[in-house]
Amino acid sequence: MRVLFVEGKDLQALRAMARRFPHPYRLLYRPEQGLYLLEVWAVGGEMERAAADLEGFRSWSFELLETCVSLRDISEEGSQHPIP
Repeated sequence: MRVLFVEGKDLQALRAMARRFPHPYRLLYRPEQGLYLLEVWAVGGEMERAAADLEGFRSWSFELLETCVSLRDISEEGSQHPIP
């Protein structure tokens, strides 16, 4: 699964882009820098291109390797149980 990150200072532009696509997303904020980060899961090429076309924003996409919901998901041996 591809995860897209888009960084910028315009919350409304990030929110509008996220809502144009049917993918789950989160918006994060770093107040000391006035910086927003959009995290979008299960993206395709169309959304990656849209993010790259946003002027004044930086974007990256990664393949998700594993995820852990909470510390309770880690056993005593340290193995993680990825979410399917």
